[in-house]
Amino acid sequence: MRTYIIKRILLMIPTLFGISLVLWLIVTAAPGDPGGQVFGEALEAGSADAGESRRIFRAQFNLDKPLFWNDYVSLTPEDVLEEIRTTQDLDRPGSERIEADFQLQDWGKYSVAPLIEAIDVAENTREKAAILRCLQRNAKRLGTTRPGKRLTDEQKREAREIQADTRYIEDQLAIEPGASPEEIEAKAARWKHWYGEEKERFEWSGWERFRRWAFDTQFAKYWSNLLKFDLGDSHVHKEPVFGLIVKRIPISLTLAVTSLFLAYLISVPLGVWSAVRHRSRKEQAVATVLFMLYSLPSFFVASLLLRYLGIGQPWDVIPVAGFESPDTADMTTWDHIKDVAWHTVAPIFCMTYAGLAALSRYAKTGVLNVIRSDYVRTARAKGLAEHVVILKHAVRNGIIPIITLLGTTLPVIVGGSVIIESVFNIPGIGFLIWDSILQRDYNVVIGETLIVGMLVMVGILVSDVLYAVVDPRISFR
Repeated sequence: MRTYIIKRILLMIPTLFGISLVLWLIVTAAPGDPGGQVFGEALEAGSADAGESRRIFRAQFNLDKPLFWNDYVSLTPEDVLEEIRTTQDLDRPGSERIEADFQLQDWGKYSVAPLIEAIDVAENTREKAAILRCLQRNAKRLGTTRPGKRLTDEQKREAREIQADTRYIEDQLAIEPGASPEEIEAKAARWKHWYGEEKERFEWSGWERFRRWAFDTQFAKYWSNLLKFDLGDSHVHKEPVFGLIVKRIPISLTLAVTSLFLAYLISVPLGVWSAVRHRSRKEQAVATVLFMLYSLPSFFVASLLLRYLGIGQPWDVIPVAGFESPDTADMTTWDHIKDVAWHTVAPIFCMTYAGLAALSRYAKTGVLNVIRSDYVRTARAKGLAEHVVILKHAVRNGIIPIITLLGTTLPVIVGGSVIIESVFNIPGIGFLIWDSILQRDYNVVIGETLIVGMLVMVGILVSDVLYAVVDPRISFR
């Protein structure tokens, strides 16, 4: 058994690798730009800081890098001029001009050397001024310290250097609106002089170019973080994804484990009773009620509970939102437990009732098959009491189908809590993943899905181990 468990745990590693790869491919192929809605609205409103904020945001979350290989190291003056001319062409649709400007932003430091060369290739003063404005933005070094992290002494020193460089560029190299051709030429000369002093920051050796081509990409950064068990940062909540999920897991597990326990506690005895009373009127009546409950969607029942029991029409007996009351800090431990229990009674009911029909039918079918077995008839022939025959000989082998379902039930309940947590406004991981999808907070989506995938594999392993516990005939060698 120990060898089998170790093998299964080792098998989880390549499985998680495959899951994470598929997740990353799906997320990167999804339409939309993380944070695009916020910055798009700011740009439309004419915010002066929107472009710089967007650039810093994308650099912090590696969104400004190419996906698989970094072809930015091969940029030419013609490449940057083409995008600059697009931004200047008023005959083009606004979306194309914005997209070209976003591309220039993402090129960042890789575009500085081509931009310096493009100064001498520019066709007119207006184009040269656009090049200088792009240089003013892309030549600045960005502080990309992860949110919520305290700066080390080295990072503080680097931050001071970045501030000094930024002040110099803005004070000495920035081009003012409406600048004359002579002023533009003077600024261009100053930029070339500045570049001559800072050239080593933007020109690299062959090995450094290859390293950046291969590893300065979204794919490489994603995997380097995963190998360090780092799920990245949430761009919405501005904190590490792992800590964000860990804070919410107890809430979702409270709902999921409680509903799972209640579902098995009720359905297994109900299934055994149904097998013993097979085809009786009482058994048929219970089956009818269970399937009626099964046919009711959980979000529909949740909405009914809120409508009739939560907002005072006609009763106000259950909390309408949240996992606990706002004043829990002033409560005793026992009062806090009672408060959480009262807030979760309706969500747990909605997550429990639908599974009763299916689980009880599986239990009934399993026990019925065992009851007809020869060894059960032999036990009866020995004169054993009926309850001993059922509980000791039939139930133990009859619940194996239920154990099979246990491996996937917990992750399904956690995933299904998306609806219930959203309806009841409970801040668990179900509500978090729904909100993250809407906000395109892809790091959180990937992190939560990986955790659910881990739950599936752990659940299946637990099921396999329980097979051997319940049925001595099963062993893993």
